[in-house]
Amino acid sequence: MLLGIDVGGTFTDAVLIGRGQIIAQVKRKTTHEEVLRGILAALDEVLQEHEVYNIERVVISSTIVTNALTEGRTDPVFLAVMTGPGMNVSKSFPVEPYYVSGYVDHRGKIMAHIDWQKHKGLLDKAKNKVAAISGKFSVRNPENEYLLGAELKGSGYEKIFLGSELSGELNFVRRTNSAYFAAAVYKTFKSFCWQVQNSLYERNIMAPVHVLKADGGTLPLEVALSQPVEAIFTGPAASVLGIEALGAPQGKSISLDVGGTTTDIAFWENGLPLLAKQGAKVAGYPTAVRSFHMRSIGIGGDSHIKRSGAGFIVGPERVGPAMAVGGKEPTLSDALITAGLVSFGDAEAAKNAMEQFRQPEESVADVAGAIIAAAVTAIETTIGEMLHEWSIQPVYTVNDVINGTDFEPELLVGVGGGAPGLVKALGERMGLPVEIPPGATVANAVGAALARPTLAASLRADTTEGYYLIPESGRREKLPSGFSLKMAEELLANWLHEQANAWQLPGQEVEVISKEFFRTIHGYYDSGEIISLRMQLKPGILQTVTGREVAF
Repeated sequence: MLLGIDVGGTFTDAVLIGRGQIIAQVKRKTTHEEVLRGILAALDEVLQEHEVYNIERVVISSTIVTNALTEGRTDPVFLAVMTGPGMNVSKSFPVEPYYVSGYVDHRGKIMAHIDWQKHKGLLDKAKNKVAAISGKFSVRNPENEYLLGAELKGSGYEKIFLGSELSGELNFVRRTNSAYFAAAVYKTFKSFCWQVQNSLYERNIMAPVHVLKADGGTLPLEVALSQPVEAIFTGPAASVLGIEALGAPQGKSISLDVGGTTTDIAFWENGLPLLAKQGAKVAGYPTAVRSFHMRSIGIGGDSHIKRSGAGFIVGPERVGPAMAVGGKEPTLSDALITAGLVSFGDAEAAKNAMEQFRQPEESVADVAGAIIAAAVTAIETTIGEMLHEWSIQPVYTVNDVINGTDFEPELLVGVGGGAPGLVKALGERMGLPVEIPPGATVANAVGAALARPTLAASLRADTTEGYYLIPESGRREKLPSGFSLKMAEELLANWLHEQANAWQLPGQEVEVISKEFFRTIHGYYDSGEIISLRMQLKPGILQTVTGREVAF
């Protein structure tokens, strides 16, 4: 059996999956003041009458990292950067970095070693205990990062994140921000992970525990601790995987996961979710975190409602639950209930909620309709922005040039508790058909349970210099004879499979994420080749399942 747990802004869901079916599913309120308590409540209930020794794997999708970053509940981080000449990085990072001498050129040659005499006070900054180190072009030679990391470690830092180990791709700013955010949430994430691990042991669950990533793959708990920034935006990723497992939409489609706090929007084409062509942004800063082309908007069933002279404003604050289920303030769910788009709770209480906004010439149905229209307008506007972003992204292939990259949606797919009402209203506005798959209310937990393990790495080879480098491993080796792009792919694939075996991950397909190949010229003569390659164990779902609806 596979166990999936999804911690959302309003509900914590848990599902057990076996033999291609959902065996048990539970939805419990998220305990924001103590997230683990809500997880354990859902876990204990879903495990009733089921043998824990049959659980093969546990996957957790949690908002713990996302919330820590968006709410500013992070630890202070000592950020050290080695920028070298020719790059102004002012205001590129969340904090002002400490600039360290020493730099690597674009070929991977160390042009300047760290001048320790210039940084005599550097090792006295260990009061922060966590640090992030990043150097321009360090993915082509991380030696300076390693040396600085060793010095900081020896001076008392508990944990140090290196930019070259978090991403093997070029883009110094994205790599640096990834290292910074990983350090900022490390202690919070570490505490959460070990609490979960210990709680599972107490329940005699000895199955491996994985954490969902933003790109839809999973990492073993101990591996995730080395790159906690990858655990951001796992809620949206879980909903995408859940939809894929319950029945991926064909053609060009838009999925909407309507929760209590947010609505997560993703794009699909021919049964597959579209990935962002650049890394995810955290607090407005670009990172190297690979993610789906998604957007979260602060509109959900528990969203706060305000009325101004210009009309209604829905969200982004959450005040739920709805008055229909005992809440104290009107919410979007109360409007959906009054309009007859969803059916739960006390309908009279929902109408009373609408009465608070009603003006003499209006009916409660008018108020509910106006509130829903405001929410739909905000979501439609966000979709329009996403469509524009997709259309202006860089074109990479001949096929893109010929056919273009425009995205014309043909279908809306809704999951989450509020989907039947809100997505239906959006479909009517946009003139698109709507699908709500069976099992939609726990789609995120289903996606978490069925996510495939993944692992990514990069390789860079310079035939003139005669070496290849896998930054994530620190491996720098001489090139074998007859080296080629095909051989580079084989070397990197073999390393990925070796790591997968070391971490006891199941064998699976390896895919190429990106590759570059170009000739080098020295003194007017062709002198060699530079190959840059990035591959990963392909993320996705282990299998499809048959969903079922249960009244919660």
